[in-house]
Amino acid sequence: MGWEWETVQHLDLRHAGGRRGAGAPARPLQPHAAAFRASQAIVAVAVGTHVVEFDALTGSKIALVDLGARVVRMAYSPTSSHVIIAILEDATIRSCDFATEQTLVLHSPEKKTDHVSIDTEVHLALTPLEPIVFFGFHKRMSVTVVGTVEGGRPPTKIKTDLKKPIVNLACHPRLPVFYVAYAEGLVRAYNVQTYAVHYTLQLPVDSTIKLMGAGAFGFHPTLEWVFIGDRGGTLLAWDVSTERPNMIGITQAGSQPITSVSWLPTLKLLVTISKDGGLQVWKTRVIINNNRQPMETHFFERAAIETMDITKILTLQGGEAVYPLPRIKNLAVHPKFNLAAVIFQDMSATEAAKNKAAYTREGRRQLFAVLGSSGILAEHQLQAQLQEQHLKGQSKLTISDVARKAFLHSHFMEGHAKSGPISRLPLVTISDPSNLLRDIPVCQPFHLELNFFNQENRVVQYPVRAFYLDGFNLMAHNLSSGADNLYKKLYSTIPSNMECHPKYISYSPKQHMFLVVFELSGPSGVAHEVVLYWEQTDLQTVNSKGSSIKGRDATFLGPDDNQYAILEEDRTSLNLYNLKPIATKEALENNAAVLEEEENTFAENPTANPTQKQGPMQFTFESEVDRIFSSPQESSLLYVIPGKHIGLAKLLTGYRLSTDNGLSITTKTDGKKFIKLKPNETVLQVHWQTTLRGPVAGILTNQRVLIASADLDILSSSSTKYDRGLPSYRSMLWVGPALIFSSATAISMLGWDNKVRSILSTSFPRSVLLGALNDRLLLVNPTDINPRQKKGVEIRSCLVGLLEPLLIGFATMQQHFTQKIDLSEVLYQITSRFDSLRVTPKSLDILSKGPPVCGDLAVSLSQAGPQFTQIMRCNYAIKALRFSAALSILKDEFLRSRDYPQCPPTSHLFQRFRELGYACIK
Repeated sequence: MGWEWETVQHLDLRHAGGRRGAGAPARPLQPHAAAFRASQAIVAVAVGTHVVEFDALTGSKIALVDLGARVVRMAYSPTSSHVIIAILEDATIRSCDFATEQTLVLHSPEKKTDHVSIDTEVHLALTPLEPIVFFGFHKRMSVTVVGTVEGGRPPTKIKTDLKKPIVNLACHPRLPVFYVAYAEGLVRAYNVQTYAVHYTLQLPVDSTIKLMGAGAFGFHPTLEWVFIGDRGGTLLAWDVSTERPNMIGITQAGSQPITSVSWLPTLKLLVTISKDGGLQVWKTRVIINNNRQPMETHFFERAAIETMDITKILTLQGGEAVYPLPRIKNLAVHPKFNLAAVIFQDMSATEAAKNKAAYTREGRRQLFAVLGSSGILAEHQLQAQLQEQHLKGQSKLTISDVARKAFLHSHFMEGHAKSGPISRLPLVTISDPSNLLRDIPVCQPFHLELNFFNQENRVVQYPVRAFYLDGFNLMAHNLSSGADNLYKKLYSTIPSNMECHPKYISYSPKQHMFLVVFELSGPSGVAHEVVLYWEQTDLQTVNSKGSSIKGRDATFLGPDDNQYAILEEDRTSLNLYNLKPIATKEALENNAAVLEEEENTFAENPTANPTQKQGPMQFTFESEVDRIFSSPQESSLLYVIPGKHIGLAKLLTGYRLSTDNGLSITTKTDGKKFIKLKPNETVLQVHWQTTLRGPVAGILTNQRVLIASADLDILSSSSTKYDRGLPSYRSMLWVGPALIFSSATAISMLGWDNKVRSILSTSFPRSVLLGALNDRLLLVNPTDINPRQKKGVEIRSCLVGLLEPLLIGFATMQQHFTQKIDLSEVLYQITSRFDSLRVTPKSLDILSKGPPVCGDLAVSLSQAGPQFTQIMRCNYAIKALRFSAALSILKDEFLRSRDYPQCPPTSHLFQRFRELGYACIK
């Protein structure tokens, strides 16, 4: 399954638009422009005469400004991140400051009768080096420059040196270069200050390709590449890093004019939009061969991404389809995140009524041709109906039956379906269904055991280093010094036509061994490989080489990690390898010696494996499995079938199949413990924690977070999403009894009482949890895309109070998962070890409702903390059934009140005495 366009969320714009008056239309308006902030997940949307700013991750509205006229073209100012520069229908240029919700007129037209419509081509260019804006009308002979701040540069009209019509404008995002595109395909680069000519981009005179002029510009974020989409449908790439720029790529994207060119930095892809709404995604490749001249026609290659299904985009995440389907007008792409906003053509009611019959015939033709979407029911809705009928026992229902129902539904919706406008703005992303965490760093988190704070010498033991991946480099972060070092280069060389992307990592501290899964994509397709690496534990051990085996997933088995399993590419074959049972120095040297003999690279013998002499034990799953995870039980592992269940597989030497030499592993759930998964739910991570009642697993899926026993009994589960990222959850970490997880906007914990409590908000939507160090949480975060930035990821820390998660964890665990522990001693050790000033009311609410020892602690913490009022302290004492403490608090208040010595029945203090009496009676 390849990459596909997915809807992250729909921004609700039904209550925004033009002025609401007595004669204003009741129907909502459709958004017609959008722009993203360069450094934050914030999007500005133009709808009617308003510009609305949203948080692109939570969907919350931040600000709304009425500009008085509709926006024709707009962009965020690169010199001031919270300011929008826009050209309006009244031909004025205005700046809109969302921080103050104020607008400023930068330029007014010479004639008050000048007016432009939304469909008029107006060119706008902003440079990050100066607070100025270049703008001009289509096919005019001059460009106007004006300052973007009050009292800045006055409007100046610039006559260009070429007497040709101007068809587009653009500024380089890093260099002081201003591009002017002329008719017939010529582009000239000027200095933004002196307007001196730097160079000219044009095809050779003898070229057979005829250009009509640039319709859109795009820029690479790190390389000096300029992408130009021509109005004749030609896509070009220029390398402007030298004094004489040279064309490095050219292809024909179609016959329609290209109106938008955008670079997706996280996926390294180029997206183009044509005037007819056609969307295409391109990969760029540079073949370096000294013996061959580079071919410009081989630079652009179509990416293996499914075409955007507009019905699916509109209906996913609680959206609704419109009839007939609209065309894409523009795609606003975030410059740093895998996020885009889709702007559709405004399908007016008259046009929809005129073309309804044609759209209906086309929908029916497609329906009978592929029995898929009819334009109203999307394919994912058809599949959901099939799955629902299958769960009800009606397994004889086929896709033809559902398609027939979709046809009848489509026929009915001809006169009843919503015909526009689209009052919600869909935010989309390119998702990899086989790796939902593709945009997020890969790391090996270090977890803290249940009683990590209760050591003999009262010193918390942390590991020496934490591991993460930067490309194909295994990096080590020293926890004491904070330094990052290259621990191992897992691949020495990679062919130029191959892309290497890390997916998963597993580390065994007992065996000192890494299992790293890489995705290798090339001209022949996508394959996976598992790199095995024994770390060097002794300076005298010179052998620390790695090896690789073909496989899509890998994990360790058993309590001592003395086995590891590799899931092969077909998703059904499993190979089990044995390791030395005790990770002594001799065992590590023996394992390293085996690796030295069987070392594998891209160049030679790709089928060899490091334990070929002993030979792996081969197993076969009855059905395809997506992921495998470790289990603390001997010779067992967890397997995941997406959308169906999580099961426990015992790797026993029985049930031999007659067709091959493998051993069969049943995936049927009859008579077995399993965890049922929701539709489209898949497991991302599984991490184990040891308790006095046995090991428990923290399970992170794309839809929820679970705590389960070793026998797959669900002990706790989350039920709500805290933001609308895709996927909703990113990483997970055990800190004693607290299961902490991260989403796109927050770090939260799942208590043992099925409740999720937020710890802190973050501004790192692509970060993952690495570990907890004292009162800090360590995060692995991708670095900002910058030409000077050599590192791909970095370590950041957030200061949090671990006292509250630990208190909530122990209190809820003892209440719902009772263990034989001295809770009073544990709570005393926690409160004496961590800062009690960080305690908040939500932790005291939980403690006061818990066992008696927790109630005593809640009362004492509330009385010791200056952040709590007397009213709060009294309430906690009542909840904890410590009525004497509550009475003493009320007595103290009464003695110091102005009503002493008589308390009137109408006073608030009297009512609190009455509440205490009622609580005593209950």
